[in-house]
Amino acid sequence: MASDRDDVDVLDILRETMELLEEFAERLEDVDAEDETWTTSEGSRKFREDDEPRCDREFKKKMLENAPRSDDGYVIAERAHWLR
Repeated sequence: MASDRDDVDVLDILRETMELLEEFAERLEDVDAEDETWTTSEGSRKFREDDEPRCDREFKKKMLENAPRSDDGYVIAERAHWLR
């Protein structure tokens, strides 16, 4: 059973969390999303200028060459190693 002290701590945390979220939401209202440009960490554009899709026929080959392990055209990836 939780003590009164535990209940007060939880209520304080909830109150502070709500205050932070409200302040964050208020600051977001000031962001002009119409003029924003999205970039990757390298600084290149995330979206294509011409909006035309391209098919890189060498992509699968390049991907498999760069994969640590692959078999028969599929990447072999480790799954949930932290659960072992």
